[in-house]
Amino acid sequence: MGLIYFLAYLFLEILFSYEFARIFTPLGLFLEVLLTAGIGVYIIRNFHFSLAVEMQRVLKREISEEEFVTSGLFRMIGAFLLIIPGVFSDILGLLFLMEPFARWVAKKIFPPQKVHKYHYTKEDDGDIIDVEVIEIIEDKKI
Repeated sequence: MGLIYFLAYLFLEILFSYEFARIFTPLGLFLEVLLTAGIGVYIIRNFHFSLAVEMQRVLKREISEEEFVTSGLFRMIGAFLLIIPGVFSDILGLLFLMEPFARWVAKKIFPPQKVHKYHYTKEDDGDIIDVEVIEIIEDKKI
């Protein structure tokens, strides 16, 4: 199955690159490959800055841990796709850098998981502490 996906990707890469070179000349294709590779390298080199900002958002509870992981993962994938020469990989790389598309792909790849939360109750009977554990299961969405 992986071979079929690879061949489909290779076909689309050649098709998009050919059409781009036909419209914008081979020099335009060369400049596009250089420009997007430079952007991909820039994103990877500055990844730790955006990672720090995202960590602050997690600490402030603005985003969940799953969103943090998927946004960082897809940002790295998008940057690597920009470095790979070819128009189709550049289009995919730009799409992965866009957060709504990355969330949509994350929902398709990583289905929502059930999160277990525990609620503790205490009854005070002098020196004896009675604890009742109630398990609450919620669906957590990305």
